[in-house]
Amino acid sequence: MSAVTSDISGPIKIGEGKDQKTIYTGTKITPTKDKDGNKTYKVEIVQYDNANGEGGEVIGEKTDGKIKYNNKASDDITGNAEAQKSINDVSKTQAKNLEKNKDLVTTSEDSRAFHKANGNPNQGTEAENEQNDPKLANVDDASKTLNAPGGAGQPKPGTRNSGFGSYVFPKSLREDKGQDFLKIDMMKYEPKKFSKDSFSFTERSHKEKDTNNRSIGSVILPIPGGIQDGQSVTWGESSMSPIDMAKANIALTGVTEGLGAAAAETGNMARNIASSFGDNQDALAAVIAGMAAGAGNMLTRTTGAIANPNMELLFGGPSLRTFSFQFQLAPRDKDEAMEAVKIIRFFKQGMAPIRTKSMLFMKSPHTFRLSYRNSKGKQHKYLNKFKECALGTFGVNYAPNGNYSTYTDGVPTAYQISMTYRELNPIYNDDYGNEKTFPEEVGF
Repeated sequence: MSAVTSDISGPIKIGEGKDQKTIYTGTKITPTKDKDGNKTYKVEIVQYDNANGEGGEVIGEKTDGKIKYNNKASDDITGNAEAQKSINDVSKTQAKNLEKNKDLVTTSEDSRAFHKANGNPNQGTEAENEQNDPKLANVDDASKTLNAPGGAGQPKPGTRNSGFGSYVFPKSLREDKGQDFLKIDMMKYEPKKFSKDSFSFTERSHKEKDTNNRSIGSVILPIPGGIQDGQSVTWGESSMSPIDMAKANIALTGVTEGLGAAAAETGNMARNIASSFGDNQDALAAVIAGMAAGAGNMLTRTTGAIANPNMELLFGGPSLRTFSFQFQLAPRDKDEAMEAVKIIRFFKQGMAPIRTKSMLFMKSPHTFRLSYRNSKGKQHKYLNKFKECALGTFGVNYAPNGNYSTYTDGVPTAYQISMTYRELNPIYNDDYGNEKTFPEEVGF
């Protein structure tokens, strides 16, 4: 049988920012035989000039799942590990689709040879495995599989992930450059990555340069009245009696030093507690009896006393900030009317959840970066900063003046939009920095 080439998947994005490029690849599989006459497969990666499949040329060959690129592969690919991984992930999906070709893979032996050539030597046929997908070893593998080009996490057609545009209302707001303003950038949601080494999640990109590269649209509006921010943290009462302290110390010893050490520590704690109670052995007996019987108030019933609760107010955790805004959009001409309509559409579509092509999953909506700017377009030092936010609610009043009225073309004479944002992450002490001179700015 002659070679079979997959359909083009993708497009595959390689590089970042201004250097980002789009490439189109396919997987070409040719049945061959080894020196013993056993069927094997030659797997090649083909790069095309466009999505129509024009100008295809082989840029590499896959052996046991690894692609060895030839001199026709560009430096953007050979010098970029992420690009190579994306191409390999796409190739795996393409190969999986080609396996369904009954002329290409006819027997279970063929299937094993096919999987070996594509880097899955332990994967057999569907009948043998009851499934044809590799098992996921960890959270990172699951994330990569879901978000791989052509994977189950790809958005449903009709989803807008870019090209939201940039809008200013009123249109004269930035013409004289004499007024402060609020800029709202929409950004594609960036999930956190899980680190197996530190057993924690990495931080999202937050530097202005990084977030500028993630921006897929923006809106500039006047700073409304009544702006404010507020921070809060959780503190709560906590009690721990001497007996509780002893039990906690014994448990900690057991975890860190073993059960033998825990048993020894139990004896030490018992002696220390007895010594602390001194001559009042009846009180100690009442405490222990109450614990054994599940009646914690035995001491109080028999002596009128309680064990010292060591009550203290303890830190319980941070809180997420919420911001609410309200704007009146009253267009003065047709251009401003269309600008107002597009701004409303911008927020409505941007905050909507994203369905996947497979309809099995839903992905997070786009997020937003807010910033108060001075008349020169710089970050306003005397107003608060924002962390990346999610748009929780967005409302439109089409008759804010109490009566419904429109211009001759049907556009309402005014819109009132209200929105509520919530930051994705709490504010931490280190977010403010530690300059030698205390800064003359509000910060977060």
